[in-house]
Amino acid sequence: MNVLRKIIHWRLHHVLFWLAFFVVWLTLRIDDYPDVRPTVLAGLLKVLSLAAAVYFTNYALIPRYLYTKRYFAFLLAFTALVFITGFIVIKLLDLILQPYASSITHWPNQTLNSQLYDVYIPLFFMVGAAAGIKFYIDQLRTLNRLQNALRASAEQELQYLRSQINPHSLFNSLNTIYFLIDKENREARETLMKFSELLRYQLYECNTEKISIEKEVLYLRNYVAIQRLRHGEQYQIQFDSAPDVKDFSIAPLLLVPFIENAFKHVSSHLSPNFIHIRMHMNEGRFLLSVQNTRENKPAGTNGGIGLVNVKRRLELLYPGKHLLQIQNGGELYSVTLNLHVT
Repeated sequence: MNVLRKIIHWRLHHVLFWLAFFVVWLTLRIDDYPDVRPTVLAGLLKVLSLAAAVYFTNYALIPRYLYTKRYFAFLLAFTALVFITGFIVIKLLDLILQPYASSITHWPNQTLNSQLYDVYIPLFFMVGAAAGIKFYIDQLRTLNRLQNALRASAEQELQYLRSQINPHSLFNSLNTIYFLIDKENREARETLMKFSELLRYQLYECNTEKISIEKEVLYLRNYVAIQRLRHGEQYQIQFDSAPDVKDFSIAPLLLVPFIENAFKHVSSHLSPNFIHIRMHMNEGRFLLSVQNTRENKPAGTNGGIGLVNVKRRLELLYPGKHLLQIQNGGELYSVTLNLHVT
């Protein structure tokens, strides 16, 4: 029902226009035909043929040729459409008037001049005018969308600039806390500095499509260092990044969900409880391996929205250039990411 209402709302003005055009045509041409019936049929023929040519030009020829800058092809197709439509109109009009041949003194469209002035030229200019109106309206809509996009972009930039106020204050607060911590408490100071670096990386350095792998690895190191403090000595936490993991760029914050997931779901009652993180290169491909012990729960209990999002990011950013393998069973959870980066 809603769809029907939309169709009526958006297309009713088209119907009213062509109905008005039909009435005007009948009023102007009723004296040129021998009876009401052929006049009405001729009027319907003229209106329907003109409407068909207009809609075919506006919704087929213009998008296919004019908007793709194939101007010569559009001109040829448009001219051919006018002549084919005019030829069909002339032939059908002859069939409509054939039963009244004996009573017609002046046969419409009988001569070449009458065909040009009564069929071809009106078709050419009316269809051309409709195409011009369509093109102008589309340009206005495109300009309006562009202005809306620019306005939205400006609003986003303003929101971003406003958001910089709070982080700036937050860093000042972190610096104050840093100096309040006793100088002898070196571990607390270093942890706060690492947290500050994590925050700075997320706020200021991740606003680009790609970032150097060196910065991403440093971020991961700081994250793992903080997590070591949260987990006791009963956890074996290893973070290994091979020396050849360098000199390429990667989407920011692409790797951390796998590591966050490992710390979130690592076991607490096994012996040993461990998290092993390893990164290395192999023939131009970056490999990340994350393994952690887990409680013996049914498969599918690990992960969450973070892994769902990172899978989607991989599909969008590295289509056909990544291989993600997740093994989730028993007391071991393993993630292996193979990423083509060169």
